[in-house]
Amino acid sequence: MSHPAQTLNDGGLAQALQSWRHKEGLSRLAAARRLGVANTTLRSWELEAVRPQPLQLRLVAQALGTDTDVLRALAGPDRIRTACTSGGPNAAPLCRARLAAGLTMTQLARKVGVVPATLSRWEDGLRAPSPDARVRLGRALGLDPDELAGMLADSRPRRSDGVLLPGLGQLRRQRGLTQRAFRTAVGIGATAANAWEHGRVRVPHNRLGTVAGVLGLDEKTLVAISARPPQIGTGKRSLSQLRRAAGLTQRELAHHLEASVRSVAHWEAGTRPLPMAMVRPMARCLRRPLRTILNAADLELPALTHPGTWTPTGLPGVLTALRQSTGWSAAALGRRLGTSGRVVRGWETGVAVPSVSFCHRLEMVHGLPRGALTRLVSGAGLGSAVRQDRLKSSSEQFNSAFAVSAIK
Repeated sequence: MSHPAQTLNDGGLAQALQSWRHKEGLSRLAAARRLGVANTTLRSWELEAVRPQPLQLRLVAQALGTDTDVLRALAGPDRIRTACTSGGPNAAPLCRARLAAGLTMTQLARKVGVVPATLSRWEDGLRAPSPDARVRLGRALGLDPDELAGMLADSRPRRSDGVLLPGLGQLRRQRGLTQRAFRTAVGIGATAANAWEHGRVRVPHNRLGTVAGVLGLDEKTLVAISARPPQIGTGKRSLSQLRRAAGLTQRELAHHLEASVRSVAHWEAGTRPLPMAMVRPMARCLRRPLRTILNAADLELPALTHPGTWTPTGLPGVLTALRQSTGWSAAALGRRLGTSGRVVRGWETGVAVPSVSFCHRLEMVHGLPRGALTRLVSGAGLGSAVRQDRLKSSSEQFNSAFAVSAIK
């Protein structure tokens, strides 16, 4: 019977395994026990042309009395693993350390507390482990931090490897750039730009040069300026700070305001003004006084005179000022009152007068004292004033029509 080493040149891995087993007089079950694998695993190697794992190749090579590299070439290309994770001559240093420790990828992943796919990306150099995972990885492989850092030197940087720049948005606005122009020049999306400017995600080291070039600075100056949080006036808090103090995320606040997450991000970044219609709902959601929200958004309510100075003849102007102070359109106010926007516009232009019941609803919607509007329509003053205005308008229309007929 031929020696297994000679069989390697004549046939494949399956033929070599069968020849070795027959020479030793072992059944498939006994041979599997000697190799430390399952009976079904050895059967798949012999009959189904399945390639052994890198760690198992060493056991098979020792049993056949040959070199691991020769056996790996005989087994053919690995259709599952890459060159960095297959344990071959081009294997990554982290993969070699794992095989030297006698661990499969699954076993090492369990020790580190990650899934095998994550460990595979580490060995391929597609991702770098977090600082906490590096400690567990070095402990599992018996490596000191310097050795592990050398093995991971060529890995792509993680988000945690960058620099937090919470003042980036303020610096961008000072440079006169819109966020759209900034992210287009840097080559990132809106989500990444918002995350960078709010200090939620670190700016990768390989992007610092591009960001500094767009802003006309060098990297050291960029980090020194943008690493500080944006300056806020004394006693003044930003919208994002008020939201965080209320324990809400941007998504939750957007849901309560019936707005998009992107709109909330724009309001907090200052790239878009906060609509006046959102001031009162935001004050209720954040449990803050209305003045606090206005100060944070740099807004001012339209000036309104005291309700005690309102007169029946000035009711249209009062209704217009009240609606504009809330930021609602005529249609939006009409939906809250149970009527149409056309009726609301009629009240504001003086064509019609709201009834007492609608005045009660207007008082509740605008948060006015009870009777502030009702007294303007319940007395005789408004009725006489409206009748005089209508009589004057009808007289003017009659005189105009009479003049036209006289000319004809």
